[in-house]
Amino acid sequence: SLQRASSPSLLVTGGAGYIGPHTLIELIQAGYRPIVLDDFSNGSVQALKRIESLTGHALEVVEGDVRDGALLDTVFRQASARGIPIQGVVHFAGLKAVGESVAAPLAYYQTNVTGTLTLLQAMDRAQVRTIVFSSSATVYGVPREQPYTEMHPIAPVNPYGQTKAMVEQILRDWCV
Repeated sequence: SLQRASSPSLLVTGGAGYIGPHTLIELIQAGYRPIVLDDFSNGSVQALKRIESLTGHALEVVEGDVRDGALLDTVFRQASARGIPIQGVVHFAGLKAVGESVAAPLAYYQTNVTGTLTLLQAMDRAQVRTIVFSSSATVYGVPREQPYTEMHPIAPVNPYGQTKAMVEQILRDWCV
């Protein structure tokens, strides 16, 4: 469990993307110190500047790719050296368009699956064991019933959904 009393640091991968900015605001308001890692392929520097303006807190932003293990090691190491070690990761980084995933499936497997594996390896090296993963209802495929629940069968029908389902399985195995 994360302790908020000492303003813990959290790494937010893909923090400048679609969901990241909303999460960053909530984390800051809850007393966390987010460190944003983003390659800005689906994110915006302007979104991060708006967050700083709205919250009155400067963000620590690292431009880079979640598949870069050496960079991740540096981010974890530098946070620890500053006395605010990263206690957990909120993992949003990844490609997210169903149609594009059909046209370029290898890019999706490389970014979404390999990126997560690289992140988990860096977390292991840094002894960080807490992660929140942004999955997708796409893992359920064609709905058998609605609303979806976590009891719905996992049956993705496109590469994007497959990558999310694969990462969910990797995370289950990693937790054990």
